[in-house]
Amino acid sequence: MLSGHAENFFSESKEVPIAGQMPGVMKKSGLSARQEAQARADMYGFLAAVYLRPPTPDLVRHLVAEDFLEELSSLFGEEIVADLKKFAADTHPDSDFAALDQEYMNLFAVPTGRYVTPFEDVYQGQTVDGMLKRGPLMGERAIAARRIYRAAGADMDRTCKELPTHIGVELSYMSFLCERQAAAIRDEAEQVLPDGEKGTAADSVRYRELQIKFLNEHLNAWFPQLSRSIQANAKSPFYRGLARITEAFLAYDTTGLLGLF
Repeated sequence: MLSGHAENFFSESKEVPIAGQMPGVMKKSGLSARQEAQARADMYGFLAAVYLRPPTPDLVRHLVAEDFLEELSSLFGEEIVADLKKFAADTHPDSDFAALDQEYMNLFAVPTGRYVTPFEDVYQGQTVDGMLKRGPLMGERAIAARRIYRAAGADMDRTCKELPTHIGVELSYMSFLCERQAAAIRDEAEQVLPDGEKGTAADSVRYRELQIKFLNEHLNAWFPQLSRSIQANAKSPFYRGLARITEAFLAYDTTGLLGLF
C-alpha cells in the first residue's frame, strides 16, 4: 500500500506474525542474510503488536509455548524469561484472558492509575536545572520521528490512531526497515550489471545503517525507562516479562548489527 511516494509501515489491519511462526530470529546460524533480515522484521512486527493491541488468545498461547520459552531462555538467559515462565505456569490464557485484556488497557490505553505513557516524547524530555522533565506529546520529537520515517521512504497508514513516537509505532518502523533490507538483499542478488557482476549492496547497507541509527538515537535511548515503568506498574508477570524480553532483544539486535557477536 502506497501513500504518495512513501510506503506505509503501520496499518491497523496489517497481518502480524505470532511468536510461534518466527524461530529463525533465534537461530541465526544457517540463515541467509535475507532470511535473517526478514526474521528480524517478523520479530519487530510481533513486538509492535504486543504494545499496540490487546492480546489475542492465540498470541498468548504461542508466547507461553514451552519450546518458544526455551528458545528465549537460550538466547537471553533464564532471568530475562522468568516472568513469562511464571505466567505460563500459573495462568490459563483462556480463563484469565479478561484480566489480561484489562491489564493492557490499564498500562497502555487508559491514562489513569497505572498508565505508563508509552511514548518517546515523555521519556526523552529536557533537562531543566539539572532535572530531567518529561517532554510534551506531539512536540519536537514527534515531528522529528515522522520526518525520519518519511526520509526512509515510509509513512504511517492513515488508519493508525497512535502518535509517531508510540513504542509500537517505533517498533513497526524497525520492522519496515528490516523488510526493506531483506528486499534489497534479494534485489541485489538478482541484479546483473552489464559486465556480468552482481548488483552492489548499497541499498541493503543503507537500511542496516538506518536501523543502527534509530536504535541508538531512539529505542535504546528511552525503552529501558519504559521497561522499568511497565515492571513497576504491571500486576501480571505477562507484561513485565514482555518488557524485559523487548529490552533484551533491542540490545541483542544492536550488538548483532554492529557486528560484535
